[in-house]
Amino acid sequence: MQSTLHILNGDSSLYLLTKSGISGDSAVWREVLSDGPVLNSFGTDEFWRARETFMTSFTQTSSSDYEEKVIDEFKKIQNFETYNEVVLWFEYDLFCQVNLIALLHWFKQQDRGDVKISLVCVGQVRGYKKLMGLGELPTEMYPSLFEQRRILGRNDFNFASDAYQAFCSNDPRDLENFTLLPSNEFPYLAKAFQAHLMRFPSSESGLTLIEQKFIEFIESGKDTESALIGALLQWQEYYGFGDLQYINYLKRLSPILDVESTITIKKNYRSAQIHRNYFLGGALVSEWEWNEEDQGLKPKPLH
Repeated sequence: MQSTLHILNGDSSLYLLTKSGISGDSAVWREVLSDGPVLNSFGTDEFWRARETFMTSFTQTSSSDYEEKVIDEFKKIQNFETYNEVVLWFEYDLFCQVNLIALLHWFKQQDRGDVKISLVCVGQVRGYKKLMGLGELPTEMYPSLFEQRRILGRNDFNFASDAYQAFCSNDPRDLENFTLLPSNEFPYLAKAFQAHLMRFPSSESGLTLIEQKFIEFIESGKDTESALIGALLQWQEYYGFGDLQYINYLKRLSPILDVESTITIKKNYRSAQIHRNYFLGGALVSEWEWNEEDQGLKPKPLH
């Protein structure tokens, strides 16, 4: 029996873990549950069909790539009962937090027997002023992170499962309790969910927070795709998105942009021109808006 299965949040973490000399098998959880439709029925055929359909359109991933990079890796996780311990390695941002609570929701429903499930979740790291991700930390820190891992108990699985089901709800206001009542055990989840809610269009501007930042950066003179994506990657704190996600967000803005030799904003554009018929978690974005005054979501008025 292998003693440990490490579930990593990405390939850079896998590389550093391998270099660190920490023993055990590994699986990389490469899903992007922070974007697109996410179902309560995590791990079912229905769930995988919905995610594959989204991922092959949103990221231009082929079905065979999705099978190999996501589903095959999850099959390794499904064999967790052959290990003494499963260690989850995740980070503070929305990308990681949603993937984490989804896995814990799934683990809650399994017969875990005597298998320990533990968590390494980084963000605030001694000696660093800004929040740090696993890929930004030196390999030498991995053994101490491993030693400090937290063994998860029933309350942790229950909390994470409740949070995941709220994320899957067709009413995204179900997440607001998790932003108002931060958890000591999951200290980064509240701010990650707050960042998520601000991806719904503002009642004032009609733009999401990320879209507003795109507009600001364009107005400041960043007029190429690479310059804009670089600025977004520098700006983001609790999103944790990669290049491809921001490229797709930029494409969503195409109705209000002129893209020739440089990217500029069309005169007299209307935010209503932006396509909103897409899902975040279980919520259809076109049905909701972010209320700037109340700092919360409300149903979008029917016109």
